[in-house]
Amino acid sequence: MISNRQKLILKAIIEIYVQTGEPVGSKVLTDWPYLDYSSATIRYDMQALEELGYLEKTHTSSGRVPSNVGYRYYLENLVTRDSEIDTLFPLIDKVFDRYQNSREIAVKAAIDLLSELTSYTSVALGPNEALTRIKKIDYVSLSDNDAVILIVTDRGNVHSQVFSLDDNVSKDYFKKTVQTLNELLENQYLKDARKILSRVYTEENIIDYMDYQEKIVDAFIGAFTQMSKEDVYLAGLGNMLTQGEIEDPNEMRHLLSMLNRQDVLKVVGHTNKLSFKIGNEAEFMPNNKVTIISVPYAVNEEETGTIAIIGPTRMDYAKVIPLLEYIAKNITKLYKK
Repeated sequence: MISNRQKLILKAIIEIYVQTGEPVGSKVLTDWPYLDYSSATIRYDMQALEELGYLEKTHTSSGRVPSNVGYRYYLENLVTRDSEIDTLFPLIDKVFDRYQNSREIAVKAAIDLLSELTSYTSVALGPNEALTRIKKIDYVSLSDNDAVILIVTDRGNVHSQVFSLDDNVSKDYFKKTVQTLNELLENQYLKDARKILSRVYTEENIIDYMDYQEKIVDAFIGAFTQMSKEDVYLAGLGNMLTQGEIEDPNEMRHLLSMLNRQDVLKVVGHTNKLSFKIGNEAEFMPNNKVTIISVPYAVNEEETGTIAIIGPTRMDYAKVIPLLEYIAKNITKLYKK
């Protein structure tokens, strides 16, 4: 248990350290607006906070820096939203007004803007794939030999993929094949589609031409895999290189590799409330100097998606959190239209 005075000191140290990147000493704190205490009193409380694990002492300075435990306490108990961030909200409003008729483009544009405004990496995760159902599978003929396969989900998302017909296969046969697969997968969860289709290989009674069956099934499996990938969008990945918090090249390569693949879904994960992963709390992260802040947005009464910021533990939390919350609120409005 820390005292109210120690809470104020911890809050000040974190906010000064975020601004300067330099260890914070007692002399700096005596000039802070709400710390009207003597230097000796502040030094005593800084020592107590260090012993409790909220602060760390560096080897190069007599000042202190926040520990990950200190950041956690700050985020759960002390952080306040920067009221000046309200001046940035019209920029966000402009994005959603411009793309109000295209949900996917609006979300991506907002995530791009979020990365630009914060200089961190931003992420959008679509609703959890586990709850997505296939509503319909159909096709549109383009020519004698080409067609577009359409996969529609219960969320109204449509995935299209061009498919070329073999010369020895008629359009009627292809139509029958698509109808059969539609009956097979209608109302099935997207996450189960690949497994169901894989079983089709062994059911000779479904499609006569086994070689061609394999080609069609492979096309559908590829489509479902792509649909899963499209539920993850990243912006500002290169911002990780400019933060300077991760100095080890191998750790940076590992981090960029994790974020540049579908693994980002495992790293960020879905959330149903404002949540934080600090340092090693974020599974698969290469070191303890990265923080992930996540905020949910509502798709409907049962389902949520997630937007997140990935950046250094020395992050401008007072700025980032209200931006995330405001964008999530606007995405929720899109799904209600």
